[in-house]
Amino acid sequence: SYEANDYLTAKLARPDDIWLHARAVTGAHVVIRTAGLKSVPPATLQQAAALARDHSDAKHSSYVAVDWTLRKHVRKPRKSAPGFVVYTHEKTIHVTH
Repeated sequence: SYEANDYLTAKLARPDDIWLHARAVTGAHVVIRTAGLKSVPPATLQQAAALARDHSDAKHSSYVAVDWTLRKHVRKPRKSAPGFVVYTHEKTIHVTH
């Protein structure tokens, strides 16, 4: 749900956790807990990106762009709809079936 996305991103995720979301479609926010690590294994990032794809409106697409950034670069504009966020400093992973 959109409220669950808000809760995950705003309440559970820590500033240096990695946040992911399928670009330009409705879908789940995915968070990788980094526990202070400076990086995560590429396979972990790829798996999280696949989760973001699989829980988005693009789940049946053969190619999905998934944006990721640190949680501290994600913010919810005041009075915005549930689940809506804006983010900066993103990088993109391309997920294929």
